[in-house]
Amino acid sequence: MIIPRRAGALTAIVLLGAACASSGGVRPEEGLTTTSSSVPASTPTTTLAPSAYGGTVVVAVGDGGAPRSLNPFLDGPDTAVLDLIAPAVFARGYDIDPDTMALIPDVLTAIPSLDDGTVVELGDGTIEVTATVAPGARWADGVPITGDDLAFTIGIAADPDLPIRTDLAARYAGVIGDSLVSADRSLTFRMEAGTEYQLLFDLIIPRHAVAGSDFVADWNSTMWVAGGPFQFASWTEGQTLELTRNDNYWRTGDGDAALPFLDRVIFRFYEPGLDPDPRIADGLAAGDVDVVTLSGDGGTWREALSGIDGVEIRSRAGSSWDFLSFQFGPANRNAASLNRHLEFRRAVAHAIDRSPLAAGRGTAPLTSALAPYGARYTATPWDRYPYDPTTSISLLADLGERLGVDLSAGAGPPVVVTVPNDDAAAAALGGQVVTMLRGSGLDAQLQLEDAAIFYGPTFDNGSWDVSVGRFTAGPGLARAVAFAEIFDPAGLPFVGFNFFRWGTIDSTVSGEEVDRYAAIIAELRTTVDLDEAGRLVEEAEAMLADQVVIIPLIVSDFTGIAFRPAQLAGPAPNSAEGALWNVATWTRGLLPVGSGSDS
Repeated sequence: MIIPRRAGALTAIVLLGAACASSGGVRPEEGLTTTSSSVPASTPTTTLAPSAYGGTVVVAVGDGGAPRSLNPFLDGPDTAVLDLIAPAVFARGYDIDPDTMALIPDVLTAIPSLDDGTVVELGDGTIEVTATVAPGARWADGVPITGDDLAFTIGIAADPDLPIRTDLAARYAGVIGDSLVSADRSLTFRMEAGTEYQLLFDLIIPRHAVAGSDFVADWNSTMWVAGGPFQFASWTEGQTLELTRNDNYWRTGDGDAALPFLDRVIFRFYEPGLDPDPRIADGLAAGDVDVVTLSGDGGTWREALSGIDGVEIRSRAGSSWDFLSFQFGPANRNAASLNRHLEFRRAVAHAIDRSPLAAGRGTAPLTSALAPYGARYTATPWDRYPYDPTTSISLLADLGERLGVDLSAGAGPPVVVTVPNDDAAAAALGGQVVTMLRGSGLDAQLQLEDAAIFYGPTFDNGSWDVSVGRFTAGPGLARAVAFAEIFDPAGLPFVGFNFFRWGTIDSTVSGEEVDRYAAIIAELRTTVDLDEAGRLVEEAEAMLADQVVIIPLIVSDFTGIAFRPAQLAGPAPNSAEGALWNVATWTRGLLPVGSGSDS
């Protein structure tokens, strides 16, 4: 069971540290050009060695496949690979710190906030938000980025007649369309109260280039004018995408060094499969490929690339994590299910040993649902359920005594763990969990179900008993709030997303904990203050752990980058933004003096 990307938590467990991209300031507007060259037309005085400029980097993309469209706003199978490319070419309102998951202003001067008055509660269930573009921010053709661009972006993302990707459409759905007022570099607008205002303008569309075009048809084989460090040059569908240096890029690095350093970035796309495409390793070994973007099973990639002379793999935990879920609705296929009993769920929690689960995936155990969202979340509330089969058996005995039945009879209470048959990782994880449950007095069985059925009627109707699933996260408190909202007792499908049916109107569980959780979610939906929202989210997590609504298991993937440090400086993994998050600072030559290590 894989939960849609709008929910989830991004782990803060780090496999290897990474350096943040430098952004020392803004380049002056004098000498704007639209041609590409290896040395900036007007290079500021800097301590950077001249050899730091120039060169081409070839990036092999082995996961996510090749884009079928170059429009990052459209729904479809291309979103992951376009998200990877985005930091290199598109204007972005903010970046994401790879260590803390904090939002760092980029094109915006600041993330709107109650503290500085750029977010104002109006008392009618709405807020007024003011977003301002940084001075000097400009498109690759030299046109300034303005509040009109922000307004145009909202208009596109919120247009119900356009096939906008689901996560973006949901993000802008609360904006009140007739409230937009732009003035020079600023835009003021109203939207429904909540925390989504944090995440607006992650991508910004150039109004002067896109207005009047067919947004769906005209931007599939070409990109609109760039706002990032590189600009579109050419695309061979299914094979390569070439970007060249944006000489009008406005951000600078340490010592006011003009960015970017590289002349060109060329992406080569390979269709993903169960194993890494051998052409990637061959290209890296031969020097035809400079960088390989990595995700998924860390062990598989390390095996494929190990031993290549001079190549180093730098990685950190990925953005997905696996969990065990219970079904609390009336359609549970296990007629003898004990999911409604808290003692049973706690017995299951004590039956699971996360260490071998993580070792098998080459990742890390996880006992928190919020720590993944950043450094502010330090609690690990599922630590209270350490692996202890003796405790599991004791809890089952206590439950049996209360129910007047012998739960130790035969093989024990039946548990049906259902997973889709097309997900090898879920099947392997489910099999390990089944073995552990059997070792704690439960008659657990693994059931592989046709994926179309599992993700269709089984998931929609809540007819599984127990399953293993995966959450994939995004940055910001708003994403943590979205995770908590999934379990809203008022969110019965398809009004909401509580497919677990914990506490819903047709649920087998109820009580004061359910009522309190519903109240937390109701308050979260209108809470604008980030500190208060953070407190409520932490309370929600504590309740999910106390009631064992789900059981976090392990970090399910990793993100990384393979390259030769002797030939390229700067690459570092970022789970939230991908391998290209700091491509403006990559250099074939020397790093800026005093910038420190590139690792």
